[in-house]
Amino acid sequence: MTKEVKYKKRTSFWPTIISMSLVLFIVGLLGLVSIYANHLSSFYQNNFEVFVFFAADADDEIALNVQKQINGLPFVNKTTFVDREVAARKEITRTGEDFIKTLGYNPIPHSVQINIKSEFADEQKMEVVEKKLRLLPQVDDVVFAKDDLGKNILSQINKNFNTIKTILMALAGVLLFISLILINSTVRINMFARRFIIKSMQYVGASDWFIIKPFIKMYLIYALVSTLIALGLLFSLVYVAETNLQFNNWQLFIQQYLLLSSVLLGLAVVISLVSVYFSTKRYLKLKIDQLY
Repeated sequence: MTKEVKYKKRTSFWPTIISMSLVLFIVGLLGLVSIYANHLSSFYQNNFEVFVFFAADADDEIALNVQKQINGLPFVNKTTFVDREVAARKEITRTGEDFIKTLGYNPIPHSVQINIKSEFADEQKMEVVEKKLRLLPQVDDVVFAKDDLGKNILSQINKNFNTIKTILMALAGVLLFISLILINSTVRINMFARRFIIKSMQYVGASDWFIIKPFIKMYLIYALVSTLIALGLLFSLVYVAETNLQFNNWQLFIQQYLLLSSVLLGLAVVISLVSVYFSTKRYLKLKIDQLY
């Protein structure tokens, strides 16, 4: 009898681990897609640029003070000051012509590159933004890609990402439901294989908790091992993708990876423990003739 029980434990270990790992991998894969989709959405929405050009006689101090004022405006995500000398050197390098020697002066003014917050990147709001920027001291011109706003490119990007998020949320719900069924079914099959052991322990006077506790410990180990395998597969996939695409941006998502890992482990533990508890209680309530 002892050999038979050990054999059943050994043979049920890997099928349970594989099935749980597969379910967690699929759910985790959806989580990774969601992480990268959110990153791309934020990147495109928060990188609409506006350039503020100062008057030719505006010196460094005036331009930097105005930049500080711009930083305090509600529609500004971040700003970058572009010194006229640096801009001139870049333009000379790009064109190969030293226009400063030809003209006798540097015609390029100081400027500030502004990244506008995504909620302000539409035609009507940008008209208000432009007016506010033109009222600032020593501002000569405000330039941005009006054609992009006219064609609603940013709105279309935002709409597309919102559609992707909706689809991902729907898939997450479906996969979560499927994972509940699969893991629960795996647990119930294993409990069914041990139904006579459960009933025998009950007949010799063991309490319900005494019977359930070893199975809970066993499935906690199953949940941990399955989660580690699933995470190993997921992060191997991330490494291969980042390496081949030469992104190397994985450091940006460490917090999201940790959150995803916690969610997968929590999912595996909760489903396993709930399934073990109710499956074991079910067989404890049955009579011996109902086990066949």
